[in-house]
Amino acid sequence: MKTKILLLTFLLTFSFFPPSPNYFVLSGFGGLRLFSLSFSYADVPDLERAEDYRSDIPVKIIKKVPLPKGYHEGLFWDGKNVWVNNGENGKTWVVDPETGEVLSEITPPGTFSEGTTMADDGSFWITDWNVKKLYRAKLAEGKMEVEYDLSLDPAYPTGVVWTGEKLYVLTWERGAGTKYFLMELDENEHMSCKMQIKRIHEPSQLAWDGKHLWVTSWFSQIIYKIDVDTFKALGSFKSPVTDTTGIAWDGKYFWITGTHSDLFQVELEK
Repeated sequence: MKTKILLLTFLLTFSFFPPSPNYFVLSGFGGLRLFSLSFSYADVPDLERAEDYRSDIPVKIIKKVPLPKGYHEGLFWDGKNVWVNNGENGKTWVVDPETGEVLSEITPPGTFSEGTTMADDGSFWITDWNVKKLYRAKLAEGKMEVEYDLSLDPAYPTGVVWTGEKLYVLTWERGAGTKYFLMELDENEHMSCKMQIKRIHEPSQLAWDGKHLWVTSWFSQIIYKIDVDTFKALGSFKSPVTDTTGIAWDGKYFWITGTHSDLFQVELEK
């Protein structure tokens, strides 16, 4: 997402942690909840080619909507329009999904907006990569006014989504090899658990369809469907864009974009 992974790191990572189409392996401890979800390698289907599992959930591209050039990150569906966050000091665009016209711009609270999701009271949670914070803010006159924030330092937050009961936040922790985590919080940002992601490389953004969590992989150009009760991947499909970042669910369709890509409307085929 922010920098390309060196080939050596890639080879070492996938030698020890080969990707699986059917498992979203997480481990971690939070509060009174202890997770250790794993499996033996004998349980993993032997897939020789990436194509074998990138399209196990059938989808259909409905249309492509042009977007202005930017550093596109997370998407948010407000019931009528698609919000597009931009990193690198960019503003959040409110985009007409029919034409791609930027109807208005929102000044974000930080300098590198990643994800945006709305709380039940109409306020918003916003993650910012540069300042390593989760903001709680209200929209007023085209600007996100911060009510308070939660530092996630040293982790870099990416995707965020509110399900109506739980808040999920993706984070990256850099050091001797980047590690990825999924945080589960309540509406008051109290963390119930933090789980390490070991089978989705460079997870970027999140969407919630009312039942399942969807995770985009910036590196792999794959979008995963996750059961939040078991944290097992139920399937995946290939993204229509490279460097996949933003994903939003409007109740019928997905809206998907990439770092420097246009906006795509995608339907899950039955």
